[in-house]
Amino acid sequence: MSADAPQPSRAMTLARRASLSLWGLAIWIGSLIPLSGPVAPGGDKLQHFAGYGGLALLAMWNCPRPLPVWLACTAMGVAVEFAQALTPYRSFDVADMLANGAGALLGVGLALLAARLRKG
Repeated sequence: MSADAPQPSRAMTLARRASLSLWGLAIWIGSLIPLSGPVAPGGDKLQHFAGYGGLALLAMWNCPRPLPVWLACTAMGVAVEFAQALTPYRSFDVADMLANGAGALLGVGLALLAARLRKG
């Protein structure tokens, strides 16, 4: 954010932080509860990709620093996979980690594109 840009209101800042926190919490909960039904082929990776893309978009809205945001979102995706390995009903999957990182990269890229388009 440049020095000339208007600063968000306190309420907007709280809304941004709350949305990021809730999205992150939803990912943790959704990743650690037992699965309740079959998943379509490839659907699991698409869910990972979309979930971490959304997480990165929200993170960029809070802290528009691409590399730290991508690293933090990807690290969370890796941590979730290790946590799943500790449960008797979920499994560790490197392909899920890759989908998480790729989704986070897309989210960062979309946030950068949106910022560029806003500037004109």
